[in-house]
Amino acid sequence: MLGSNDWKNLQEKFLSIASEKLNLMEQALSKKDFSLVQLYAHQLKGSGASFGFDEVTEIAGQIEVKCMQNSCEEVIELVKKLNELVKVLKSNLQSG
Repeated sequence: MLGSNDWKNLQEKFLSIASEKLNLMEQALSKKDFSLVQLYAHQLKGSGASFGFDEVTEIAGQIEVKCMQNSCEEVIELVKKLNELVKVLKSNLQSG
């Protein structure tokens, strides 16, 4: 069974990986590569809830749908929103 410190470490690791994926999403967005953005969003959607971050899963799911619709402006805004959320979650974990 995981202790609270182990769980917190896993959550921090997930958020670190999420930040990396978000950087990759932004690079893909700059190239208008919606299929790659969709792939990264799908990966975050699948793992976010597993680590207790339901809002990450929700926003990543929205990004995935908007990518399928080629809604560039909406995807950009959602990626920004997810990036800010991940920063807040990281900060909360570090201070908590």
